[in-house]
Amino acid sequence: MSRSGDRTSTFDPSHSDNLLHGLNLLWRKQLFCDVTLTAQGQQFHCHKAVLASCSQYFRSLFSSGGGSGGHPHAVGLGPGAQDGLGGPPKEPPPPQPQEEPGTPSSSPEDKLLASPRAINNLVLQGCSSIGLRLVLEYLYTANVTLSLDTVEEVLSVSKILHIPQVTKLCVQFLNDQISVQNYKQVCKIAALHGLEETKKLANKYLVEDVLLLNFEEMRALLDSLPPPVESELALFQMSVLWLEHDRETRMQYAPDLMKRLRFALIPAPELVERVQSVDFMRTDPVCQKLLLDAMNYHLMPFRQHCRQSLASRIRSNKKMLLLVGGLPPGPDRLPSNLVQYYDDEKKTWKILT
Repeated sequence: MSRSGDRTSTFDPSHSDNLLHGLNLLWRKQLFCDVTLTAQGQQFHCHKAVLASCSQYFRSLFSSGGGSGGHPHAVGLGPGAQDGLGGPPKEPPPPQPQEEPGTPSSSPEDKLLASPRAINNLVLQGCSSIGLRLVLEYLYTANVTLSLDTVEEVLSVSKILHIPQVTKLCVQFLNDQISVQNYKQVCKIAALHGLEETKKLANKYLVEDVLLLNFEEMRALLDSLPPPVESELALFQMSVLWLEHDRETRMQYAPDLMKRLRFALIPAPELVERVQSVDFMRTDPVCQKLLLDAMNYHLMPFRQHCRQSLASRIRSNKKMLLLVGGLPPGPDRLPSNLVQYYDDEKKTWKILT
């Protein structure tokens, strides 16, 4: 309570809880809802004010509306948005019209695409209905129900819509749930969404597990598809840790294990700084040649197509449909430098690089 002259200002700490409770009741009873979100064919009736107060994307999208209109608008969603943990989300570019649902996005940023009319219906293409439902649950209740089966979908939606509070809860959930039984699944999610802290925590379990393998198991691990880690450099570093864990017994296996690594997939600077600095890579003749072949591969980029071998083949047996460049829809129609791939499971295009 504060006084100024004959006026008194009194703060009610229960008001925010009462307000959220009231909004939740309106949402549950679907009263005064003024926008409908559709994801994977499922509709969610919501309040624009609630969405815009928590999501930078919705705030930008709704502020672009000028006239009236009730036709559904297609909203293009893609991967790669920042997780928002380092500060407030960046201001997204102004929404642009999208001509056809399902068309690949034409920008490296995750944009919301809509026509500049009042928006009452939004079709969120590429957005999980489960993830959206759980994110909306958080917006109206301050609680989100997470499990290892749903956290990735919630994380994707929260990053796409720039709701950093939900992203932070997802990251904290993953960090708390890591165990010997699930570290591979958590590591995969962390690598996909760029969660460095979570990835480091998951890799600790991986390393501890790997150090106990015998030579045959270690060799099988290096030959496995997909690999247990996200990069060839990480696979090399894991092999070095295994060798040095029992150096006297295991170092004899170094040439055999190194032959199973694909050094051409490691960027040249990392070959020099991280690979060449390992002693047996400089002293063992077999390892020396493997390193020299990889360096030569990088020194002549315009001849790489003639020097393809197992050492330069990506570690995947999965076929993907890629879309390289092209002229995206829209008024600007500037040539795109994007590489996109089709996610057959979610039936949508996603940005590769």
